[in-house]
Parts: sequence; structure tokens; C-alpha cells
Amino acid sequence: MKGADAKPEFDDKLEEVKTIKGLTVKEIKAKARPEFEANPAKFYPTKVFEKMNFERHQCPVTKHYYWKHKDSKIQTCGDSSAEGKYSFIGKGVGIGRKGTKITYAQAWEGFKKSLTSARVPCKAIDRYPVVARWRNDVDYVAAGIYCFQPYCVTGELDPPANPLICPQFSVRFNDLDNIGLTGRHYSGFIMLGIQVFNYPDKYVFFKEECVEFFNDWLTKELEIDPTEITYVEDVWAGGGNLGPSVEAFVGGLEIGNMVFMQYKTFHDGSYEELDIKVIDVGIGLERIPWAVNGSATSYEDTFANVLKYLRSKLDVKVDENIWEKFGPYSCLLDVDESENIDKTWEFIAEKVGVSIEELKKAILMAKDLYIVADHTRTAMMIIQDGSLPSNNGGGSNLRNVIRRVFAILKNNDWWSKLGLKGFLEIFEHHKLDLEGLYGKFKDYPSFEKIIEVEYERWSNTDTDQKAKFERMLKKSKTLTDDDWIVAVTSYGIPADSVAKISGQPIPNDLYYKIAQLQERITKPPEVILYNVAHLKETELIFYEQAHSSAVVFEAKVLDVFANLTQKNLRNIVILDKSVFYPTSGGQQHDVGTLKIDGEEYNVVNVEKVGKVCLHILDRPLPNPDNSHYVGMPVVGKIDEERRKQLKNHHTGTHIVFAACRKVLGPHVWQNGAKKTIDQAHLDITHFDSLTKQQEVEIENAANRIILQNKQINKFYMDKAQAELEYGFRLYQGGVVPGNQLRVVNIEDTDVEACCGTHCDNTSEVGWIKILRTTKIQDGIVRLYYVAGERTITKLNAEKEVLNDLQKLLATTQDNLVDTADKFFKQAKHYSNECSRQEQKILRLQVKYVLDNPEIKSAYVISDEDEITLYVSFLKNHAVAIRDAGKGIVFIGKKFIYGILHNSINLNLEELKAILLQDNEKAQLKTKDSVSVTKPKAIKVDQVLELSYIGVLNVDKVKKYFNTAEVRECDL
Repeated sequence: MKGADAKPEFDDKLEEVKTIKGLTVKEIKAKARPEFEANPAKFYPTKVFEKMNFERHQCPVTKHYYWKHKDSKIQTCGDSSAEGKYSFIGKGVGIGRKGTKITYAQAWEGFKKSLTSARVPCKAIDRYPVVARWRNDVDYVAAGIYCFQPYCVTGELDPPANPLICPQFSVRFNDLDNIGLTGRHYSGFIMLGIQVFNYPDKYVFFKEECVEFFNDWLTKELEIDPTEITYVEDVWAGGGNLGPSVEAFVGGLEIGNMVFMQYKTFHDGSYEELDIKVIDVGIGLERIPWAVNGSATSYEDTFANVLKYLRSKLDVKVDENIWEKFGPYSCLLDVDESENIDKTWEFIAEKVGVSIEELKKAILMAKDLYIVADHTRTAMMIIQDGSLPSNNGGGSNLRNVIRRVFAILKNNDWWSKLGLKGFLEIFEHHKLDLEGLYGKFKDYPSFEKIIEVEYERWSNTDTDQKAKFERMLKKSKTLTDDDWIVAVTSYGIPADSVAKISGQPIPNDLYYKIAQLQERITKPPEVILYNVAHLKETELIFYEQAHSSAVVFEAKVLDVFANLTQKNLRNIVILDKSVFYPTSGGQQHDVGTLKIDGEEYNVVNVEKVGKVCLHILDRPLPNPDNSHYVGMPVVGKIDEERRKQLKNHHTGTHIVFAACRKVLGPHVWQNGAKKTIDQAHLDITHFDSLTKQQEVEIENAANRIILQNKQINKFYMDKAQAELEYGFRLYQGGVVPGNQLRVVNIEDTDVEACCGTHCDNTSEVGWIKILRTTKIQDGIVRLYYVAGERTITKLNAEKEVLNDLQKLLATTQDNLVDTADKFFKQAKHYSNECSRQEQKILRLQVKYVLDNPEIKSAYVISDEDEITLYVSFLKNHAVAIRDAGKGIVFIGKKFIYGILHNSINLNLEELKAILLQDNEKAQLKTKDSVSVTKPKAIKVDQVLELSYIGVLNVDKVKKYFNTAEVRECDL
């Protein structure tokens, strides 16, 4: 353990998350499809189809198997790729064809009415946040089932209702290239979900009933003719699960997908049976009013208020005549499915009866408008739910869509009509469009600032990132797909800026390929070194109120393990109960002693594997027979001072986090934390580095919480109830499996699910001192701080520095700043004067060599510590050196720098060899010209610029230059 006086160590690196490459969802599905198709009765609900008078056929176009009503005249599976168009546009389906139009909200209400009154009724629940903080494998919710994976699927957690329905806002970034054209593609959409969890001992309903209820909704609530419906057999994979699925089509449009999860998948595409069989029905809400109303495109129904606002501000008119004719064929412009997009445009233009140019002019302007509407809604929902734009992870997708909008607005000269204020107004109209589903949105004070900062950064593309891209261009004039992806995702440069700098068009499928690449990256399975399945769970008695302050405890040995990381030393002991806290949640473990078989051992580490704690000792137990120790009583004792300090740092983390949210805004979420004996750090989501003023405000806010003597309540709660009462802000520390949560509630300040050790009252923390803050990654700021005793140590050290400065400057603390300011101003003045004198000496040295007819070239032994003087100012004499046909070299203890006329022959390879004798990494840099900036910028040819920085032997270098007839001048 480090001493109390140890200097703080600042590790500004974000903890690396290990990832591996796996199969994409598309590849996993392709691997499973043959088996599913060959066994329809095993994998698909054939009985209910037969009961509904539907028959199985194979589509002549897609080759997929599908079911249609016996009286249906449809000759394909019903997918638009097979039908060749949307047939509902202009006439609608069901109640819409009979004259009843529905809104976005009414589509949800009708669905809810049908499913909550089904034979096995479903319960409607509120949506989950789109930022998936309860999961460690994805950033955002991409489908309704994401809210319940993995723990509800594995049975470790009960769902909030069973069966349930939910209007879940979801985001996907693999279809950005299609948005605004096809009518069915969105980056953010509302997934009407039906989720059902069938346990081995509790059957709810599965495939047959699901199709029955789905069909009832279509035919009874929406009154769609059964002969217009087709059900297509498919395979679904996602979120680590796999199963057969049934897609429903009406008029060429996929209305929804019924997924029946039966398997768990692995990164290589293999799968195994799930004990719990799950239904996940996904219905794109945007498609329902579109199909029912028969609109030319779904975007008009979805973004009614937003499009009305944008048209009024931007004076953009949509050619409704062309759109009504274009709409049915818009399905063909899916870049993922179209083999030749140009020929597709040509085909559609012919069908519409206009030239390609006229068609694109009418369509692409509206497309841009629809992209603005779609992307801004997606950005609003993600930011409101707690994510920030960045160059990393899901934040990079958020940044992409926001910056894509900025580029579209600029390119169409729309930004000049909106401005930032008008742009922000778009989000208010989105809220109006969504109120019927989600009610009124809460105020989000940080939102405007986040958008403003992102616009400023986009307007002034980061210089460093731009420089990296320009270096990439020098290596390869033509950008590959990989180059585009690196520039957009790693460098954070908007695609339009990449196109502008490179002069190359944006690839049609750029965003699809980015999404495919991100999909391949997954986390490897956790490596479990020890099998503890046979052991009873370790009872951590420090969680019990009666033992929360316990230092000494008695327990029994359950087992002894050989340490696989220490050459199989038998120094791992498992107990039935323990007061030792294992490393977890970013908090260091306890240390202390265990008295075993009459001998005392130091406990140097404590780890948790599954539900068991491993106590690692400083030396192995002597008896190789486990039975000698199993059941043996032991006495343990923890280091009380260490526990207290770790408790202060952990409680301090909650307090600092609460202070950050108070000062910076609701966009702040925890992104990681570490609590050691010496100090702690907290990583928060924030869009900029912290100012010194903000640091002071956060520290003051934290210490006010301490002074307010707030009670810290720690209790267990049913997970569903805790989420209902406190929301998803509970999950600041990451994933918490199980139906029970340990809740740590600092009254009126902070509530989190947390298993660390905490004080009982904020006053016990004593005082918090922020040491420093730094931006460790785009969108993530790290705060280093100390609490409790460590704060006293830090404050004493700072006081000592102040006392030393007062003595050094012969002043009082009140006058310290003024005195130091005066001192540094004088020092700067003398430093500038010193620099002027050094330059004057350099000029005289050069003049001496150039004016002396006996000297052709010379070297001077310099007493400068660094090369800076010569690199900065010797170049100004390059013209004179060239014209005189001479040369001068300066040799320091750790550098060589010179400029010589080309007529002076030096064996540079020999010089390199000499330097390598004392520095195996020595690099001698040479240039055959010198760039001069004063008095004007010119390039000086016919000279050699010589430079080296590093270890060297001055005597060897002098001998080399003497041999080369470069004369030493004692100047």
C-alpha cells in the first residue's frame, strides 16, 4: 500500500474494452436459414395458418417460403422487392380505404386496444430510454427486445409485465443512405413491441397465439382484408439471440415481424437452445398510418408538425404530383438491395413519365427535408435520454447524423433562413409530434448548449483531425471504403467535408458499411478461471446493518484453490461469510488478516467470481489436503483505516457526481469510476473540458452536500419497483443483474444501484478536494479528487507550498499573487533580453566565419542546452551562407545543427555510424534546402540542413568534423 504522503498518480487513459470480431447478423441468419426452411412444422406456426385458411408457397422471386389466404390473388411473398412497388399508395388499406384516416398516436391507441383485449391480454408499459445504460454490450436500443436482454431472456430478471406491449423509441444507423427515399427507413423509429417470456414452469403464449393476435389486430382493428396479407417465413438474429420469425406484408410493405427466440448465439454463429422461449414482435409505428392512409410517403404522416414548420421557414415545396407517382416505386431505391441504383432511377423516371433530371430535382430536395426531420428527431431522443455526440462508440453515430443535418442545411442554403435559433425550434415541433405517445417532454437545460457546441465544432472542423486526413490523402489520392470509414468515424470529419477536401463523391452505401463494421465488433466471453458452481454463495455481512462497521469476524472455510495466476500456489481461500470487500464497481478490495489453523496470513487481494469471494493470501497453506481445511473455523480482520478511506472515496464519488449534474446539467452521466486508497476519479459524460471556475463550483457544491449532513440510506429493492420509482438514473455504475437492487440513496441528492461500501451520513466524508480534471476522450471528462484523511494530507501539502513561496518571495500570503506577478514579469523581460543577446551572439559567430577568408567551414561547441536557438534563427543566415559558399555547425551536449553549402562534402553515413555507437535509435535528419520566413518567405537551395537531437559523444563528433576538414572555432 502506498503511503499517505505519496504523490497522486494521474492515469488519463480510458480503460480499454477488449473486443473481438464476430459474424454479422446477416451472416448468422444465412447460416441458420437452410435448417429452418427444411423443417417448417418444427420452426413455424403452421397450425394457426391452416386454421386461418392460409396456404404455404415458395416465392418465385425471393425464393422465400410464405403463407397467403386461399382466396388471395397475390402471386409473390408480398415483399416490395418481389411485388416491384407499394400498391397501397393513393388508396390506403383497411379502414383507410373506407375513408377513416389515422394519426401517428391513433395508430398506437388502436394497437393497444387490440392487444390489451386479446384472449391472453397484454399489459402496456412506458418506453425505456433509448440509451441502454442497463446493458454493457450496446450503446442504444435498436429494437424493443433490447430493453429485456440479456437478463429477462436468461431468466435472471423478471420483465416488468408478461406479456407486455410498448411503443419503444429505437435507433439504427445502417439505413442512413435510404432515409428520405424509400418511405420505410428511419434512423430513429418507434417500435411497437409485443414481448412474451415463456419459462419452463410458466407458459404464457408462443408462436400460434402470437400470429392469431397479430392477425386479429390487422383484420379486426384495422379491417384489412385477409387476402391482402402475406406471412413470410424468415430467420431473425440480434442481441445475442436467434430464432424463426414471421414477417407480415400488406401492399408490398412489411407491417411487422414476429420473432420467436429459441437460441442463444455466439460470435462465430453457433447457437444453443434457450430455456426461456421469448416472443419479440416488432412493428414500425411509422408504417401503420402510412399504409392505412395511403400517403405518398410515411415521412408526411410521421413528421406532420416538423415538416409544416420547415416548409414555412425554408419555402420548400414538394411536387405532390410527381411524389404520388414516385411513391409506389420508392421501395426500389434501397441501396442495400438495388444492384444498379442508376438504372433504378432510370426505370422509375420512365414509370413516372419525366426525365431522370426532373425526377431527381423533385425528389432529392424533399429527401433532404425528410433527412433533416428524421435525423433531428433521432438526435433529440438520444440526447434527451443522456448521450452526447463524440468520436467514439454510439456517440459517433449521433455525431454523424447531427453533422449530416448541418451539411444538408448549409448545402441547400437553408441554414441562413433558420439560424441556430430556428434550428433549435425544430426540436420543439418534434415534441409536439410525439406528445400523443409520450406526453409532454421534461425540460433539458443542457440541450441547446450541446447543439451549439456541436455546430461550432462542425463549422471549424478540428485542425488535428483534418491534418490526419490530409496526410491520408497524400498516401492515396483515391479514397477506399476503409479510408472513408476512418475519416468519418475515427477522425470525426463529416462526410460532406471529406468529399469537399478530397474532391470525391460520398459513396452511396457509406453509412450501411459503417454500421456493418460496427456490428462485427463484439466483446469476447468473460474468461472464468475458477469453477465455483458447487460452492455456496459467500455471505457478505458488511451489507447487514448490524455488521456494517464490523472489523473482526468469524467464518468457516468452504474450499481452498490453487492460484492459476501464481504457479498454482494454494493461497486462495473461500469462506462461507466475509467482511472483506472484493474489488468491484471500481473500488479497491480490502486487505487484512485471516487466522487459519493457528497461523495468521495476510489477505493481499479479494476477488469475486460468480457469487463467491476468493481471499488471496500472501503465502500458500501448508497442507495439500483440502479436507484438512474444509469446515475449519477462521478469524478474519480487515484493515479498518483502509476500509474507512475507501468508503470515503466511494461515497465521495456519489457526491461529486451529484455536484457535477447540479453544476453542468442533466446530460452528465457516469462513464466509469475508480476508488483507491490514495485517490479517486470519476469519468462523466460532458461535451467540453471543464473550466477552472466549473471545477471550483463542483467542489463547492460537493462540500455543501457534505456540510448538509445528509442521511445515506442503503436498502434492497425489487428491481422493477426501483426502476419505476427512481428511473434509469439508478444505473450510473453499469449493469446490475438479478431481481433485487441494492439502492444507495443520499436523501434529495443522488440515488444509484451500487454494491460498494458507503458512509451512513455525508458528514462522515469530511471534505472533498478536486485535484485536477482532464478530457480523456471526446465527450468524457475525468475528475480526480480526494476525500476524508487524504484531503487533510493534500491541504497540508498545499499549505506547505504556500509557506515556502512566502519565504522564497519574502512576502505575505495576501501579497503572494501580486509579488509573483511582478517577479514573473521581470523574469519574462530578462528572458526576452537574454534571447536578443543570444541572437546577437549567433549573428556575430556567423559573421566571423563568413568574413574570415581562411575558414571554409567551421563547427562551434555550444553551451546551449537545447537546439531551439539554432533551429529558430540560423536559418535566417542561409542565403548569406550559400552565397559565401561556406558552412557552420553547432555541437551541443545533446544536439547537432548546421547549414553548409553543397560544395562542402560530408560523409553523412559515417556521421550516422558514429552517432549510433552511443544511441542505437539515433536519427540524423538532413534536407537539401532551407525554408526561410524572414524578412520574407523563400526557399534557399544549394545548401544542406543538418540536425540531430539525442545522446552523443562530443569528442567523437569533433574528431569526425576535424577529419572532414571542418574547422573548430572557439567562439
